[in-house]
Amino acid sequence: MSSPPLTHRPCITFLTDFGTRDTYVGQMKGVAIGINPNLHLVDLSHEIPPQQVLRGAYAWNDGIDAFPKGTVHVGVVDPGVGSDRRLIAAEIEGQRFVCPDNGLLSVILERSTLQRAVVLDQPRWWRSIVSSTFHGRDILTPVAAAWSLGHDIRELGSTLTTPIVTLPLPRKSKGRNSVSGQVVEIDHFGNLITNIDASDLPKTFASFKVEIGSFPILGLTHCYAEGDPGEPMTLVGSAGRLEIAVRDGSAAEEFQSPLGQRITVRWTEVAQ
Repeated sequence: MSSPPLTHRPCITFLTDFGTRDTYVGQMKGVAIGINPNLHLVDLSHEIPPQQVLRGAYAWNDGIDAFPKGTVHVGVVDPGVGSDRRLIAAEIEGQRFVCPDNGLLSVILERSTLQRAVVLDQPRWWRSIVSSTFHGRDILTPVAAAWSLGHDIRELGSTLTTPIVTLPLPRKSKGRNSVSGQVVEIDHFGNLITNIDASDLPKTFASFKVEIGSFPILGLTHCYAEGDPGEPMTLVGSAGRLEIAVRDGSAAEEFQSPLGQRITVRWTEVAQ
């Protein structure tokens, strides 16, 4: 199987928990363009909460569909840096991923098919000096930049012979006229994003209620502007999952809801 075709201008995205105050992100970008000056570099996010791999897994899943096939995605949420955890490269439905093998690909692999994967055990692609605390700069980014030049994934390392690590994902429970899930992301606006997909919800209904704790929210809106100012509402957001929002406010502040907060949706069917 050949590698996916390169995009017209090679692209690397970065998703990390580094924040932007320090120079870490800039250092990775400097390494990348030193290997391939023609790269287009995209900051997918650097605000994943520190060491929260599952949060990174959901964010990565939500972001990659905006990019053309052949894009190389570097993920560094790596509390095990310097340990014996593996570093891997993977091709998944035409997209390319370089990351620690610690569960960052969990959500992506739940919905997508792995094509090929290798362990990054070929030091010739790494920087000459490798810090035990910054594999994102010294191993993952150089490998990604080399991959962007057209090298086949088989050149980057040895074929992976055991499964990629995946984390237990929050589960949903479904009834005939109900579905329960959890808050799995809280975005910059304070929207509570759940693991309840649009496909879990009815296309038509006579009544629709979302319960967050003991608080009920009635109805399903199509966009944020349909809500009343300061009032909670529910809608299917851009990630294709149910959200709880407050127009001109923050649902996270309104409900003081942590990740893992249970959410239940109940509806009645349209009478025939």
